[in-house]
Amino acid sequence: MQRASRFVLAIALAAVPATAGADVVIVAREAPLRTDGGPIEGGVWNLWSNGRVGQFLRFARSRNYRIVVRAAGSPAEGVWPEMALLVDGFPAATAAVSRDEMTDYEFQVRIDAGDREIAAAFVNDRKTDGEDRNLYLVRITVASPPGADEPTVVPLEQWVETGRKRERDVLEKCPEQIEKHRKSTARVRVVDAAGKPVAGAKVRAAQTGGDFLFGCNIYMFDRFADPTLDAEYKRRFEEMFNYATTAFYWRSYERRRGEPDYARTDKLVDWCRPREISVKGHPLLWGDEAGAPAWSDGLPPAEQQRQRVTEIVERYRGKIDFWEVVNEPTFHRLPKIDLPYRWARRADPSACLIVNDCHVLADGRPLFFRLLRDAERRGVPFDAVGIQAHEPAGMWFPLDRVWKILDHYASLGKELHITEFTPTSGEGPIVGGYRQGAWDEAAQAEYAEKFYRVCFSHPAVRAITWWDLCDRGSWRAGGGMLRSDLTPKPVYQKLKRLISKEWKTDLSGATDADGRFKFRGFHGSYRIVVQDEKKHAEIRAHLTRSGANDWIIELR
Repeated sequence: MQRASRFVLAIALAAVPATAGADVVIVAREAPLRTDGGPIEGGVWNLWSNGRVGQFLRFARSRNYRIVVRAAGSPAEGVWPEMALLVDGFPAATAAVSRDEMTDYEFQVRIDAGDREIAAAFVNDRKTDGEDRNLYLVRITVASPPGADEPTVVPLEQWVETGRKRERDVLEKCPEQIEKHRKSTARVRVVDAAGKPVAGAKVRAAQTGGDFLFGCNIYMFDRFADPTLDAEYKRRFEEMFNYATTAFYWRSYERRRGEPDYARTDKLVDWCRPREISVKGHPLLWGDEAGAPAWSDGLPPAEQQRQRVTEIVERYRGKIDFWEVVNEPTFHRLPKIDLPYRWARRADPSACLIVNDCHVLADGRPLFFRLLRDAERRGVPFDAVGIQAHEPAGMWFPLDRVWKILDHYASLGKELHITEFTPTSGEGPIVGGYRQGAWDEAAQAEYAEKFYRVCFSHPAVRAITWWDLCDRGSWRAGGGMLRSDLTPKPVYQKLKRLISKEWKTDLSGATDADGRFKFRGFHGSYRIVVQDEKKHAEIRAHLTRSGANDWIIELR
C-alpha cells in the first residue's frame, strides 16, 4: 500500500531541479528499476518495505566515483531511515537519512568497469501504530572524476541480454556443483557365506529418502470443508516433500491464555513421522501482530516468552527437530536473540535452531548479517540461517546475485535454509531483474526451477521451503504450486521431476570379479538389493557426504 506522511509538504518545498551537465542523473520517479514504493507530491518517490530505485549504467574504466543521493526521511521509534547505495545489488555504502527536508547525501565509491546496476535502497523499514519510517528520494547523481568519461545509460534491451547471460553462466555451473556437493561414491561388496567375493551378482541401489530438505508449509492440513480435498492435499504434499513447516503464531495458537492448540500439532506430527517427513516449528517469537496474543498488550514479557519457548520445545523434543525460534528479528522488535535461543537449546540440545529474516535476497540484508555475526561472537546457540525469498514482492532475484548472497552468509559457518519462497502466478509485475512482463504460471515454473537448481547446487544450503502449497489459503494471490481446486500447476510438475527423478538415485549393475559394485549417488537413505541365480539379500544403508559409504552384503 502507498504510505502517507506529515513530511510531504517539507519535501515538496525542498525539492529542486536535477543537476545539469555531464553527470548522469537518475530521476527516482522515472528510474527503470523500482521495487516497493510509490510517487507522492513534489516529484518524490516514497520507498517502503525496503524497496529500491536505480538505473543500469556502463562504466568505461574502474574508478572512484562521487555519487550523490538527494533524500529525506521520517523516523519511527526514534530511528531514522538507513539508506544503502547498491552496486549490482550489494551495499557499497550506507547513510542514516536523519532530516525531514531534502538533503544531499554523498558517497565515494569505487566502481569496476562494465555494466553495473546503481541504486539507492531503504534497508530498515519500520511501521508502528503511531509512526511510519520512510525514505523519500528525488534523484541519484553519478559524478565522474576529472578527465574521466562519464558513465552512459545502458539501453534496456542490452541490460536484458546481459541479465540473461549472467543467469545462463550461473546455471551452467550447477550440474558440476551438484555432482560435487550432493553426491558421493558408494562401494558395495558382495560375498558368500564363506566370505569369498561373488562375481556377476545383480545389484540395485534405490534411494528411499534424501538428506536435503525439500519442504513447504503445511498450513492447510485438515482445513478443507471437503474431506476429499483434505486427502488430495495430503497426497500431493507427501509425493513432493520430506519437510513440513507447521505454525506456532502466538496470536492464533493460544487464543485464550494457557490453552495452546497442541491437539492440532499432535495430529500433524503423527501424520508426518511415519512418512519420514521432518517437521519445523515456525515461529515461537515474532514482533509482528500475529506473534502477539490477543490477551496481551503486544508481545508478552520475557518470563512468559521463556515459558512458551521452553514448554513447546520440550513437548515436541524428538518429534519436531527444527525451530525458527525468532522470526524477522531485524524487521520487528526482537533485535536481541540471545535469551530465546539459549532457552530453546536447553529445552532440546539436539534440535536445529534457525534465525529467520526477510529481504535477504534483495540486497543481502546487512542488518541481518551484522546481527548474526554479533550473535555468533557472543556465543548465541543457533545452527542455521533462515533466508526468506519473497520480498520485495514480485522480484525476480538475479541468480548470480543469489549465489553471491549465499556465499556471503555461508561465511558465518552455518548451514543455510531458504525458508519462504513464493514466486506467484497471480499476474503481478515482475520486478528487479532482467525479466520483463507478469508473473503467470509459465514464469512461476521457469523461475522456480532455475532457483531450485542454484540453491541445490550451493554447498551451504540444506533446505528449500515453498510458501504455500495451494492457492486456497495462500498468503499471496497465485502463490501455490496447486490451484485452488488442487490441480497441479506447471511448477509442481517441474519441481516434482527434479526432486523425484533428476535428483534421486535408482540404478542397477553387476559386481566385478572381486564382488564389488561402485556407484555415485545422492546423499540419503537407500535400499540395496543383491541377487544371483539362487540367492537374494538386501540391506538398508545411508549414503553420506563425509562417511566411508562401504557396505558388505552376504549372499546366503
